[in-house]
Amino acid sequence: MRSRTTRSVATIMAAGLIFAACGSDDDGGDADEPATTEAEAPAEEDAPAEEDAPAEEDAPAEEDAPAEEDAPAEEEAPSGEALALEGAVEIAAGTTLDLDECPDDWEATQGVDGDEIRIGQTLPQSGALAAFGAIGEGMQMYFDYINATDPIDGKDLVLVARDDGYEAGRAVANVEEMIDGDDIFAFVHNIGTPVNFAIRPITQEACIPQLFNSSGFPNWGDPANFPWTVGNILNYATETNIWCTAVKDEFGEGATVAGLFMNNDFGTTYQNTLNNSEQCAGLEVVSEQLHDPAAADVTNEMTTLIDSDAQAFFAGTTAKFCSQTTVALASSEWRPRTYMSYTCNNLSSFFEPVIDAAATLSADGAGPYLANSNKVCGDPAYADDPAIQQTEEILAEYGDVSCADGSYSTGVLYGQMVADVVRDAAAMPGGLNRVNLMAAVWNGSYTNDLLLGGTLQLDGVNDAYWTEAAQLQEVVVNDGTLAFESRGEFQDFEGTSGSFGG
Repeated sequence: MRSRTTRSVATIMAAGLIFAACGSDDDGGDADEPATTEAEAPAEEDAPAEEDAPAEEDAPAEEDAPAEEDAPAEEEAPSGEALALEGAVEIAAGTTLDLDECPDDWEATQGVDGDEIRIGQTLPQSGALAAFGAIGEGMQMYFDYINATDPIDGKDLVLVARDDGYEAGRAVANVEEMIDGDDIFAFVHNIGTPVNFAIRPITQEACIPQLFNSSGFPNWGDPANFPWTVGNILNYATETNIWCTAVKDEFGEGATVAGLFMNNDFGTTYQNTLNNSEQCAGLEVVSEQLHDPAAADVTNEMTTLIDSDAQAFFAGTTAKFCSQTTVALASSEWRPRTYMSYTCNNLSSFFEPVIDAAATLSADGAGPYLANSNKVCGDPAYADDPAIQQTEEILAEYGDVSCADGSYSTGVLYGQMVADVVRDAAAMPGGLNRVNLMAAVWNGSYTNDLLLGGTLQLDGVNDAYWTEAAQLQEVVVNDGTLAFESRGEFQDFEGTSGSFGG
């Protein structure tokens, strides 16, 4: 059975042929060299990358099987000239891989030159954000499913995952060790803004793909300077602007806002957008509290925010702090319109443990609003959805777990993204290698039945953000069951974000 994500392979193939000509004609290495320094690197104290844990809402992508003709046909022999594997190779609009800057022992086919496709990942399997560790396990379950039903290029997808506890230093050690000893082809879905910031210089220098960072940090959309790295989930600035627009629509100009933000680049992106963006201008920010990513709780911060009595509350935090803010709100008399990071949208992980508090807020019409991009596995609204049903089947068969057990379903979705771009790279002239993989990614255009709508699309510097659509949904409890209910129209910003600094 083919992957459930469908896309136009012809588009990428055509782009590949065009850029192949550019790359093969320009092997002198005189193109702009990708920057290898992190000018915007997060402050040291931001190290614990607990934020942008992969949005759990991204339920596993097991949607409806596409018609046979839609499936990426890697068996069809590609025609045309292959992309060059040396020199400066333009792979997409404004996106060039300077292969002359790669290490002397660099190989385009490392990690795929045998019977495996070896994928690396660093993520938290312990610590305050350990709930996100299940994402790696879910990804391996999806890989096992693909290996059994529709192998890519006759090889097995293999995931090598290591625990970083959401600590940037541990993530760096993990990545360096995997590069040195685990024959890694590409890194995928590493979790957290500080973590991805810390490892980006390493993968950039090593010329190893760092795909689909599980972080909505705007800096990931910078293919002109960092062509080996691409983001995944909704840009946090875009998300905050959605919140601000909704607050103005409900309360008008001058509405009061209070905010809780994790004290790292994840949380402060929400804070900075609230205070500086055009969409948020006109709101009165009456209270702002930062919390340590490693804090035991946010009791003191929430006490201060409750005293503000603001009309709206922004929670730019994640994991256990999603649950804690829900309890704090329910235990008080404050009933603001709450907007919570979509990284909190795994109902079973973050709201089921505090369902009584969620029910209290729901009964008062004050459940948290989240900007979701995907159908959430475990939401009763999608119980009969073929995509969600297949997700459950894969989890049960290859992992003996279910959506109710945590964020495994997100791993299935993320695994599907990886499988799709790898399959497309294998179908390009020259076959599966790191250059073709990056070309497939930066020219990608996908639809997915697990999305609420929209397209997963990239076009080099013209469109450097993978997920650009969402719908505000409220956490509600109906007859003792958690669910999301839509609040407003689905919003699609595809192609409007450009690139970072562009």
